[in-house]
Amino acid sequence: MISSETLKLQLASLRVRLARAGAQLGARLAPAGTRIAQLGRRITSSERLAQMGARFSSIAARLLLASALLLPLFLGLTGFFLNRAFENSLEVAERARLRGHINLLMSVAEPITKNTKIHSLRMPVTLSDADFEHPNSGLYAYIFDNQPKLVWRSNSAALSDPPAYKNIAKSDTPGKMLFSMKQLNNNLHFVARYTVKWEDARGNPTPFHFVVAHSADEYTAELKAYRNELWRWLGAAGVFLLIAQTLILRWGLRPLGKLAQALKAMQSGDTSDIAGEHPKELQRIVDNLNQVLAREQALRQRYRNSLADLAHSLKTPLAVLQSKLVDGAASDGELQHIASEQVARMNQVVTYQLQRAVSSQQKGNFRRTHIEPIAQRLFSALQKVYAHKQMEQELDLAPNSIVAGDEQDVMELLGNLLENAFKYGHKQVRMRSFIDPTQLRIDIEDDGPGVPADQTERILERGQRLDTSIPGQGIGLAVAAEIIQSYDGTISIHRSELGGAHFCITFPLLATEQ
Repeated sequence: MISSETLKLQLASLRVRLARAGAQLGARLAPAGTRIAQLGRRITSSERLAQMGARFSSIAARLLLASALLLPLFLGLTGFFLNRAFENSLEVAERARLRGHINLLMSVAEPITKNTKIHSLRMPVTLSDADFEHPNSGLYAYIFDNQPKLVWRSNSAALSDPPAYKNIAKSDTPGKMLFSMKQLNNNLHFVARYTVKWEDARGNPTPFHFVVAHSADEYTAELKAYRNELWRWLGAAGVFLLIAQTLILRWGLRPLGKLAQALKAMQSGDTSDIAGEHPKELQRIVDNLNQVLAREQALRQRYRNSLADLAHSLKTPLAVLQSKLVDGAASDGELQHIASEQVARMNQVVTYQLQRAVSSQQKGNFRRTHIEPIAQRLFSALQKVYAHKQMEQELDLAPNSIVAGDEQDVMELLGNLLENAFKYGHKQVRMRSFIDPTQLRIDIEDDGPGVPADQTERILERGQRLDTSIPGQGIGLAVAAEIIQSYDGTISIHRSELGGAHFCITFPLLATEQ
């Protein structure tokens, strides 16, 4: 017999359970809200990066600053090497010209002998190169003997003092053309000299030094003009490149601005996700963000629905209890029966709604769960529960059988399916796994009555059961199907080789496992 006080105590206990259920659902709503807030902060940061401003915190400003620092260095090095190359080309040309003049002088020189010995050289009155004939033309020729004493000079050097040979050369190497740059008469000159040994009739050598000097004024003027032109063009190229870099940056970073507008539209509530087509470098980020957003929205909606379903489901049993308490006509036995029935019903509703609220996890987290230890624990526990059946167990799992999902979800999924197999099987339960190139397949079989082909879809719906003689609510398979679907998996039901039901589950592999 049960009294009104006892019934009130049971109702108070039920309120406590309902309060705890609400608290648990609220606690699970809180992480979702936190993740959405964090996502909002990330979106705001991405929006700042997409803005084209003058501050160095922006991508465009950083790239322009790097270009402004590196471009002058690059152009400076380019100008240095181009200037050096041009300078070398001028020097090579000057040496070739001086070499030609030395060869010309030696070709027209004739020895003057006295007592069979060569004591001087005879040169033509005029030379073929006009610059040797014009005074102070900048091109001068000299011949020195072994003293060394000047024995001849060109007409162009007639009005200037001849240089001392020791100021031109410190040493000589007969038969080798030597080049240098010297200060002659306070002006810079290119100097070429060649020492030749003229043999007389008896074979006695007499050395003579041929020297040609050319003013460096023309060389300096040409080099200066080239440098001015070079730096002018390099400066113009630098300005053009900076302008081009700015335009390229604006064009290249325009998708970030478009992404920022899409994020702002989503934050203002105009759209539910990040809309628009984006470059492939950004599209993966956009797809991941949309996936997280959709997952969070679905999760929050799921919790709201669970709370609403919980409240709606409890209205009827609470109303029944309230009416019996207010009426007061029911006997204690009848009241006890009604209270027990309605409390059990409410307990089932609370358990079911909590189970449904927590069954979905974030597939974007890509957690890795090994199914072998979970399967072993479940087999051990179920064997004790159904010890009276003396079930024969077979567990054959492929190495590295890993589900890309949360461990609690995998435990819930396998627990529902294995409990179903133990409940309806007669003597045998088998679980196997196989790894294909792109998916993991899990097979759970029993030797029970099986599932008719036309009922395989119906039993995966909530509240649907084929055998009502065995206790149950018809929730387990529906929960399992929801978990599998939340991880992009599939479930199918066939006839097992053992004679009963064969549940085939597939999950996509992670990219690192394929």
